[in-house]
Amino acid sequence: MMMAQNEDPPFIGDWHREKKLGSGGFGFVTLWKNHKTNEMVAIKKCHILLDKSEMTDKNCERWCNEVSLMTNKVRNENIVRTVQVQPEAFLQELIKCSANKLPILCMEYCEGGDLRRVLNRVSSCSGLKELEVREILRSLRNAISYLHGLKITHRDIKPENIVLKQVGDRVVYKLTDLGYAKALDKQSLNASLVGTVEYIAPDLIYCDRYNCSVDYWSMGIIGFEIICGIRPFSPHSIVAKWMMLVQQKKSNHIAITEDNRENYTYHSEIFPENHISSVLKTYLEKWLTLALEWNPKQRGHVFQIGDKEVTEQQLKSAKEPPNGQPVQVLKIFSMLDHILAKKILTIFCLYDCRFLSVEIDDTTNMDTLCSAIAAQTGIARDAIEFVLPLEQKLDRVTATTKPVDLYLDGFYDKPMLFVVKKGAIIQADLKPQIPKSVTDVFQNIKVKLKPHMLRQFVANAWFFVTSEQRVYATALDGIKNYGLMLNEEIVKGREDVVRMNKVSYGISGGLEYHKLSLNHAKEKAMSNQLSPDTIQQCFAVLEERCVRMEATIGKLAEVADKITTRYESVLKRSREAVSHPLLRATDQQDHFNLKSLDSRFEIARVQILEKNTHEKSHIDMLQAVYECLKKRDILLRDYSFKELQQQLIDIRREMQEIRKALDKAQEHAEKFKKDLAKMIVEHNNSVWSLLSQGSSVNSATCNGNGSIIPDIDRIMNSSSGGIVNGDLPGAPQFVVGGTVSSLPNSLGGEPISKSLLCFGEGPDVMSLITANESLIMT
Repeated sequence: MMMAQNEDPPFIGDWHREKKLGSGGFGFVTLWKNHKTNEMVAIKKCHILLDKSEMTDKNCERWCNEVSLMTNKVRNENIVRTVQVQPEAFLQELIKCSANKLPILCMEYCEGGDLRRVLNRVSSCSGLKELEVREILRSLRNAISYLHGLKITHRDIKPENIVLKQVGDRVVYKLTDLGYAKALDKQSLNASLVGTVEYIAPDLIYCDRYNCSVDYWSMGIIGFEIICGIRPFSPHSIVAKWMMLVQQKKSNHIAITEDNRENYTYHSEIFPENHISSVLKTYLEKWLTLALEWNPKQRGHVFQIGDKEVTEQQLKSAKEPPNGQPVQVLKIFSMLDHILAKKILTIFCLYDCRFLSVEIDDTTNMDTLCSAIAAQTGIARDAIEFVLPLEQKLDRVTATTKPVDLYLDGFYDKPMLFVVKKGAIIQADLKPQIPKSVTDVFQNIKVKLKPHMLRQFVANAWFFVTSEQRVYATALDGIKNYGLMLNEEIVKGREDVVRMNKVSYGISGGLEYHKLSLNHAKEKAMSNQLSPDTIQQCFAVLEERCVRMEATIGKLAEVADKITTRYESVLKRSREAVSHPLLRATDQQDHFNLKSLDSRFEIARVQILEKNTHEKSHIDMLQAVYECLKKRDILLRDYSFKELQQQLIDIRREMQEIRKALDKAQEHAEKFKKDLAKMIVEHNNSVWSLLSQGSSVNSATCNGNGSIIPDIDRIMNSSSGGIVNGDLPGAPQFVVGGTVSSLPNSLGGEPISKSLLCFGEGPDVMSLITANESLIMT
């Protein structure tokens, strides 16, 4: 059987034909794989036509132009590159199978398919995620500016001509299909109607001359579509109607919509149903006005006087001529570079379950960040608390933290920071943000939606339900991170609790040791034939001070025990909270039946594509929204959900009380430690004074070989002179039976007053007990 003339053989040597990848205006692409090296290439050939007359000279010229550009001139990361395929016999054999013998284009294989396939996903019905949007815009900017630098205009930029290639851990977007690309110079500006109508600039339709700004328009259309999931200007309208609508728009208009009654609305903002941050949205709205400018001479440009940008409207309405001549400056690329280089901090506010964004740079401080958050949420600045997600490298936000330290590059679709309102987590009355098209249908359920309105409704309904899923999952994640933060703070507080107990036990032990030392000194004094009354009088004062000190230290120990008990209780409850069933695998739970939602969306989309819509086509998706609202109410009112929040609030409040009590107890413990040391010194001096006064009451002296006077300093581990032959060097001689004068204190030689005996019962102790009454009474 003879092979058809326009069919490639199934294999040529080690190269095997795998599958057809796609086709264009006059070319098709086939995947070939080398089974020996596993190399894969995309082979693009011109359509093989049995009737050669159908292959026009213009198409042949375009084809050869594309092969020449791709092979010899174009070298850019974001443009599909050509590859050298071995052996040459492989290409020669492919050309032999071609009826027209035109050259073949061998390109790298981009396994990710094209952007159209990405946009056709259900998940893309309201636009792509911010990371994808950024990468696509950056890639388009890079490819188009490169071509324009070579004086090449593509003229057919569309999602089908943007392919995806996996390079390491990232996806690279590449522009392909330069079949309509045309090298432009001042002498060559004649145009023909080419490309896909939905993405070509209006001037390619109504004008016979064009410039490279036609690519800016295509770039803007694609930019809007990847953000919102739909083309901006009444995409369902016929070309004539579309042209009329677009021609009437103002420079700041970036979208046109039609309602169910054929009323048209011009928009200067990106639709709210999107997945990009609010800061990026605002900047891209301005950029889109440049890309989607009707006037091709102004498209992509701004007016500047000096370094100051001015609008055309400002120039027209100016009462006096401006100082200087306005100059048109190309900004389409530099403005996008500036936008994509911005650092935007993505934030989730737990209190109102809302995503926020704040633009930051290296000079932004936490005070500025707090002000921006307060302005967006209405939370008082002093009530704002920060919680860091697990992805952050920092443990916590401190006084030295800068907002730029919290920025995570490429982490746009999850919060880089959680915000909590002090004393609360999620507010009780949390209103849902339902898209207008959905509320309109709820108010008129029996309405028959036109296909374009049905498409908008099902896309917005899908966006609402999936957004509720995302918000609830993010809220649970925020609560979990809040609990983990509390748990970490509590665990770190253990060191202070242990330290306080050590000090408390150390003071108690020191006092007990001192009491033993006093008893020993008293026994030795009695054995040295001093007057029993004098000894009793002296040591009664010292012992009474010890008793009072013991009572004070006992109260400190009681406080320490209560703090420890309460601390262990809080730590246990904190660990139980972060292990709550609600907080397990928060990002994997399907709370709103998303699988069923996708199926319902697909049913409606098929009806739209097959033009088989009816008055009940929207009911399934409306039911999905209704079920979502019911489930949302159940989840937010769930007892365990509220109990978990209250538990964390109580833990935070109780830990703050424990912290205050702990700080107060540590403060007093340090004071008592110093006071104990001071008391010991005073007692030692008092004992020495007692023993030394014995020499003035009796002329008889003690025998040096008699009873040994105890070394109090050595007993208390204080430094003192060495002991020689069991006697204390320089110790006074005592007169047996002599009188003893009253005991002077160690500070000024005055008799000990009663105020000194009240040690430990002053206002410091009472303030400690009062401050920690709630702990002690537990």
